[in-house]
Amino acid sequence: MGMNEATTSQIYDLWSRIYDRTFGALVDHRYHRALEQMQLKSGDRVLDIGVGTGLMLRRYRQDVTVVGIDLSAGMLAKAARKCREDHLSHCQLVRGDAMMPPFPDRTFDHVMVSHALTVVSDPARLLHWAGRLVKPGGRIVLSNHFQSTYRVIASLEKLLNPLFMKIGWRSDLALEDVLDGVDLEVDYSFRLQLLDVWQIVVLRRATPPSIKNQANIEPTVTGTPLAMGSH
Repeated sequence: MGMNEATTSQIYDLWSRIYDRTFGALVDHRYHRALEQMQLKSGDRVLDIGVGTGLMLRRYRQDVTVVGIDLSAGMLAKAARKCREDHLSHCQLVRGDAMMPPFPDRTFDHVMVSHALTVVSDPARLLHWAGRLVKPGGRIVLSNHFQSTYRVIASLEKLLNPLFMKIGWRSDLALEDVLDGVDLEVDYSFRLQLLDVWQIVVLRRATPPSIKNQANIEPTVTGTPLAMGSH
């Protein structure tokens, strides 16, 4: 049994009442580092998938346009309140399913997917749409928990997965499984701490083999995370 959007939406309506003081407090600094990887420029349009209560919205620079999408009405209500109180006129909110987004292809310069892949029923489909919605050269930045590559920890995550699903997310999702069959490539990934259970992963559209051969270039080497200023 996998995730179910109708049930998950109801769970996060309940989570919205305490989210900022609990889980949100744990990941706030991670939002900052994930956002840095976008290298935003004035005039950029950003899609924030799984915007939740809008904790990340105030971190976006004022000269970009941000569209946040979420399925939970309760979470979006909290985000809308932040937009009003903080005068975030550059941020727009949409209630909708990230696996059926109501936007044309290549609408956004970059896409942020924060803690949403382990919440939806078909994470590969979500990434497929993210790849369609981002413009050529744009980045898709993931901030999420993925199943450990250490066998013992991975076994524990699988064992505990039924419990975690009851409170709103999967613990057994492997990054390689999500990317299998999706036309996206990992540019680089990193953790904020050695034992961090969350990762920040930067994706880009896959380069067709014919273009690689014509340009006579080697596949992209893993990059390094960006950091702008002190934290």
